[in-house]
Amino acid sequence: MKIPEKPPATDEDVVKSLSESKIDSKLINDLKSYLNIIDADYMHWDELLVDDRFKGLDLVERKKVWVIVKLFREISNRPIKLDGTALFYVQTPHIEKMLHDLDVRLGGKFDFDASLITGPDLRKKYLVNSLMEEAIASSQLEGAVTTRPAAKKMLSEGRKPRNISEQMILNNYVTMMYVKEPTQSDQNLTLELIKEIHKKITKDTLEKKEYEGTFRTDNEVKVYSRSDSKLVYTPPHYNDIDRLLQEVCNFANKRDSEGYYLHPFVKATVLHYMMGYIHPFNDGNGRTARALFYWYLISQKYKSLEYVAVSTAIKNAPAQYMRAYLYSETDNNDITYFVKFNLRALDIAVTSFEKYIEKTSLENKKILETIRQNQKLNFRQADILIEMSKNEAPITIAEMKERYDITYQTARTDLLGLKKLGYLQSFQKRKQFFFTLDKNKCMSVTENNK
Repeated sequence: MKIPEKPPATDEDVVKSLSESKIDSKLINDLKSYLNIIDADYMHWDELLVDDRFKGLDLVERKKVWVIVKLFREISNRPIKLDGTALFYVQTPHIEKMLHDLDVRLGGKFDFDASLITGPDLRKKYLVNSLMEEAIASSQLEGAVTTRPAAKKMLSEGRKPRNISEQMILNNYVTMMYVKEPTQSDQNLTLELIKEIHKKITKDTLEKKEYEGTFRTDNEVKVYSRSDSKLVYTPPHYNDIDRLLQEVCNFANKRDSEGYYLHPFVKATVLHYMMGYIHPFNDGNGRTARALFYWYLISQKYKSLEYVAVSTAIKNAPAQYMRAYLYSETDNNDITYFVKFNLRALDIAVTSFEKYIEKTSLENKKILETIRQNQKLNFRQADILIEMSKNEAPITIAEMKERYDITYQTARTDLLGLKKLGYLQSFQKRKQFFFTLDKNKCMSVTENNK
């Protein structure tokens, strides 16, 4: 991956040239069309160099445009001071609109087709599916090599991981379950919590066991491009890790920032960015950063975010994800680039979940009809019968437990109840019971599912 060219914001010759020609209304009007293009999508200098819309300007003219852009941005930015590190954020009209839209969609509750099915079972089904998707995508971003169906099967069956890739995914899933718990989301951010999240998310996946949940003690960690193995970023000195992260914790725990309001989505993005910027661990920094992003927003009462797998959107644009980091880092820690990317990813992920709810609405109606046909069935039992009628694969108690986030005993009771009603048969293999569909008894379920 090509490292973005550092913007010429302090180019003395260009600043001198502008000073001599004066930045007046005529100059602004002459360049207005170009300034509007840059402002519309908050472009980085590196983009300005290759965008065909600027081919009418030579390099000196482009630098003049850039300096004017930076002057306007500096006037309207909101500085975020973290001890020795200063970040800059500009809330553009486009970002304001995206924040409002996400507030409307995530601030309330998703419509889980409550007119058809009531109770927590449907929400649990959606939640487990989302957490699995997030765990898989976040791990694949960091190099986990496995297919989505295989990873989901491993999580659903509750079986032990067979390799490091599967262990990464299981760790991510366990960590996501951990950060959403009220005991975690109601506390302040501390160095200990950051270490605990990292310890859970990297269990048995690092080069050395002692790396789990401990900050790096050298400067050997560097960030390289996955595509061509080029060095793209060198983190701060390891002696500065505790101080920098403590500043990040103080920032997260404060209600106000420098006398002005920062939206929770922006603050969560700052946490995400700073974990990548500081790179406090030998490995697992990206997974920890995304887990903290979730933790912070859930702590700010965005409970609906539990159902949204943000990393699935990021995984589909890994180069843009890295570029957003580098745009911010090369432009004097202007995190607006990174905020813009994360809001877009969040919007894509929310839209994807909304479509998922719409898509499964028909299945929910079938579940309801199955329950109406047999009042002895609960939601989970009706749902699993319909699912098994599609693929006819056997199911275990452990898989039932994971699928609906219920206790082992509840899962056992559900399946034995279906066996007693004649819907399922069972057989034992290596001390484990497998339940299969009785096709004759379930003919009505199969017909209803067509």
